[in-house]
Amino acid sequence: MLGVTVVIPLYNKENYIKRAVQSVLSQTVQTFEIVIIDDGSTDNSYNIVAEIRDPRIRVIQQNNAGASAARNRGIEEAKTSLIAFLDADDEWKPTFLETVFHLIEKYPEAGAYATAYQIILQNGRKITPKIESIPPIPWEGLIDQYCKSVLRDLPIISSAVVIPKKTFEKVGLFAINHHHGEDQDMWFRISVHDQIAYSHTNQVTYYRGLPNSMCTILHTSQPYPIIETIKNSLRSKEVEASNELREYLAKLELDYADRLIKTNRLKEGLSLVKGMSTKRYKVKKLKIFFLFLKQMLLTALGWDIRMTQK
Repeated sequence: MLGVTVVIPLYNKENYIKRAVQSVLSQTVQTFEIVIIDDGSTDNSYNIVAEIRDPRIRVIQQNNAGASAARNRGIEEAKTSLIAFLDADDEWKPTFLETVFHLIEKYPEAGAYATAYQIILQNGRKITPKIESIPPIPWEGLIDQYCKSVLRDLPIISSAVVIPKKTFEKVGLFAINHHHGEDQDMWFRISVHDQIAYSHTNQVTYYRGLPNSMCTILHTSQPYPIIETIKNSLRSKEVEASNELREYLAKLELDYADRLIKTNRLKEGLSLVKGMSTKRYKVKKLKIFFLFLKQMLLTALGWDIRMTQK
């Protein structure tokens, strides 16, 4: 019987953490342990999980170091050979682990196992991601062209993936001291070395835009680690310089340039966009040029242009 360690990074999610844990406890497959890494929460999050009585749950406290550091700590603490991740404000459908274990039995050679997911916005609106190059629901199999699959919505998120511990021994742990792109960095690194098995069925609910979620906060202290990973892989010729990979890199850099401009690092953002070549994202590139001009105008008028992203 397969067993899995469910790693839940926890930081100030007192209103959601119980829902996340309960979604694990409600799985149709019960061979798991739960490792909750309380990453320096300052609200009532720790007390809430400490009150959940189940011998399979371990709660480990550490000073705040970010989601990647919490995930890495969970990997190190895991007692099983399979690691699953669940963000503290997301939840699994009851059949998530059952679906993944089926994939593992069918594709034991894969480096990771993932499922599709549904997005729910803060206003309650539901969104079904549009995944490119992966056959429609209810397809399952090995992702054939990973770099093509990420050109629209992302096929893989951190709350909908299970990874064998041996994969981390091959590709390393999550990049720390970053606030964006560290999860995409991990999936890309895995795709370079192994295939990823995928079930195109909705097994996870991803809540976007909740308080203290990384997608609601702008950080620009460093480029996304995935950007540097792709560039290094191209330089070392570890991967082929395909059109899909180059467009994926352009997509990431445009997103980073957008964040730079929105946090008043205008010259850096403009420089990144000017040096970029893309056919697929020409409109997005043009929109960022207009954003730059708008921000320049606001600066000239003396307005505070710092913005937060929803």
